[in-house]
Amino acid sequence: MTDDTGNNIDPFGDFSSGSSDAEFTGSQREEVKVDAHVSKCPACGANLVYSPAQKKLHCEFCGTDVDVDLTDFAEEIPFSEMLKSAPDWKDETRVFACKNCGARTIVSKKDIAPVCPFCGTPNVVEESDLVGLKPNAVLPFLIDENTAIERFKKWVRRKLYAPGKYKKTVRPEQIKGNYFPAFTFDSDTFSSYSGRLGKYYYVTVRRNGKTFQERRIRYFSINGTYSRFFNDVLVYANKSRDEKHMKKLLPFATDYAQKYNEDFIYGFGASQYEKDGTECWSEAQARMRGAIQRAVLAQYTYDIVDYLNVNTAFGKVTYKYLLLPVYIGHSKYNKKLYNFYVNGQNGNVAGKSPVSPVKVLVTVFAGLAVLAGIGVLLYFLLR
Repeated sequence: MTDDTGNNIDPFGDFSSGSSDAEFTGSQREEVKVDAHVSKCPACGANLVYSPAQKKLHCEFCGTDVDVDLTDFAEEIPFSEMLKSAPDWKDETRVFACKNCGARTIVSKKDIAPVCPFCGTPNVVEESDLVGLKPNAVLPFLIDENTAIERFKKWVRRKLYAPGKYKKTVRPEQIKGNYFPAFTFDSDTFSSYSGRLGKYYYVTVRRNGKTFQERRIRYFSINGTYSRFFNDVLVYANKSRDEKHMKKLLPFATDYAQKYNEDFIYGFGASQYEKDGTECWSEAQARMRGAIQRAVLAQYTYDIVDYLNVNTAFGKVTYKYLLLPVYIGHSKYNKKLYNFYVNGQNGNVAGKSPVSPVKVLVTVFAGLAVLAGIGVLLYFLLR
């Protein structure tokens, strides 16, 4: 995903422009085919869950598998449609709030009350105020829970400062698949820009009988136009919860998002967006603005930017409101919980792990010893 915009932008159609100063900155299974949106096993009537390993709905009681359509890809929606009345999500889901950490988890109406995936507490209560857009896209889980656990263990073993005992005995206290909300945006952009850049050069000067090199700046003006199409600029729709860790899980294959189908969330939870589509669109514009600014400057050879003004128009803006697959878990060490996250598609891991004070001290002392050695060497060389 890549990251100029001005004010007064019309995202609904053809270009309109504004201006602003640019910022710098396991068993045998029976195969069954049935219609979509089933929640009960057609063989025994038990609840079905989505199996990432099989890419099917699976009955954990009798082993029956039900096909899920993985070729029904999500479509882009014109941004103007977001502001119109749209179906909400409450008719097919339930929402639970955790009394311990405040997280809100969404599950299929057939699922029982969940354990909070963020802090592991079972102290959750059902709420009835789930409002807002229903997702139109979902990225299904492609790896199962066991694979996620193995990816987590490998990640821990690579943590340089994690205690040795923790590395050898680590296991998740809990792990649960959860869908995180996000918006993606497509947009054509057309930008005009002007600015002044500077390049260093050196002259020989003589003062007080001494000759030395003096650095100066030669300025030159720039102006022109720049066009670019942005595809699937991804903006997480949570305001603060673990966003820095989510960024480390990238990439997500958003081009292959499936049309939202309740089948995919059977057995999993989901989180509702905290930033709506218009707020996420503003964030996406800022990221596009930054990308355009960098691309404009990359066309020139320069050392400093005196100023750069960029006016950008956005057109043919479309969006997807999609759910991203993430395993949330936590491990315990010395009675403290450490959360971790696993990308449900590619297995990338992010999170926190304990730090060994002994390993940190050894590294500090080793660094000081190296600096001391360099100091001694310089002392003898400069005598």
